[in-house]
Amino acid sequence: MTSLPLNLEDLIHARAVEDNRREFQAAWDDHVKVAVTRTVCAFANDLLNLNGGYLILGIETDASGVPILPPRGMEGGNLDRIQREIRGQCRRLDPQYQPVLSVETYQGRSILVIWAPGGDNRPYQDIIADLEQALAR
Repeated sequence: MTSLPLNLEDLIHARAVEDNRREFQAAWDDHVKVAVTRTVCAFANDLLNLNGGYLILGIETDASGVPILPPRGMEGGNLDRIQREIRGQCRRLDPQYQPVLSVETYQGRSILVIWAPGGDNRPYQDIIADLEQALAR
């Protein structure tokens, strides 16, 4: 059972969603954690009214952004912990916003799809990142 509004195969191969509305991350670490928060915030703002975007964790891309298949998957990571961390990172957004998280199996590997539809309370901002940037100046 999936909570995604489209076919996973179409999403991965950009048949249902444009390239600028999807992002791939091969793994989960502190650098990706920050990038995911910023991307969720941008998709939630949905400036072009395209229904946000998708982040796919567990699939790496080549230099041109094409997904490398079969996926790496998120087998080595604790998917429950990662989902909790994503939820925690998204609490940094003001106003509050939470994306839809969906653990999917693709080509026999577990991946995590984060769907960040355009939010109802735009504009959103990452208040912690803004504060860190102000302090760095």
